[in-house]
Amino acid sequence: MKNIRELANLLDDTTWGECFTRDEVEVIARYLSLQVFESGELIFRQGDHQNYMAFIVDGAVDIVKESADSLEKIVVTLSQRTHFGEMSFVDDEPRSATAMARTDTTLLVLSSINFETLIDEHPKLGIKILRNIAKLISKRLRMTTGKLVYTRS
Repeated sequence: MKNIRELANLLDDTTWGECFTRDEVEVIARYLSLQVFESGELIFRQGDHQNYMAFIVDGAVDIVKESADSLEKIVVTLSQRTHFGEMSFVDDEPRSATAMARTDTTLLVLSSINFETLIDEHPKLGIKILRNIAKLISKRLRMTTGKLVYTRS
């Protein structure tokens, strides 16, 4: 088990960590857990009711969607320093996709229960985290909307 400083160092090395001061990262680290997955191991399945977001500190994760014909297709492969799972973390809805470890993968996990505790104990930091999540979701939505634009005749 890693100590808080080691967890903070891992979070600091992600793109997420760049959005916070070192002191804030050390506070956030107190609410994180470390999880390791082997290559090919399921992290969560589309439709699951797990409420956490994860930061990839090592390895890669495939995000997979089941299509109407029940075939699974890789939507994106996420690499080290990125994160995933924020939609269910925020809206408490079932997972919209499956996450699978493409390689041996190490994650820092922030559960919604731990986040609620963080908000109670550090409300300003909780607001900053939520704003950061909102910006990330907005950015992804704008990218998706841009891909959907078509030319009218």
